[in-house]
Amino acid sequence: MTVELVKAIKEAEVKAEAIVREAKQEARQTQKDAEVKATVIMQKALAEAEKKAKDLIRKAEDDARSEAVPLIEERQQEIVRLKKEASGRLSEVVAVITEKVVNIYADN
Repeated sequence: MTVELVKAIKEAEVKAEAIVREAKQEARQTQKDAEVKATVIMQKALAEAEKKAKDLIRKAEDDARSEAVPLIEERQQEIVRLKKEASGRLSEVVAVITEKVVNIYADN
């Protein structure tokens, strides 16, 4: 009976070692699987964040263009107005310059 008991204990120890070894192997595999899943999740999150960032930049550029259009039109109208004013005063400016030139030469 003692021999059988010792033999049973040794068998139980061998089984326990096998169970521990198998559990450690499963734990390592589970950890590797988790790392792979985490990498995939991170890559997806990064890709999504990059897409959102590009979309936000595109939207900001579109908004800026939309806001710039009225300002550009206003400046173009101002340019047209200034050109009209300048061309309307051209004869006046020519007359003033001519008078000054004539006066300078007349004094000599």
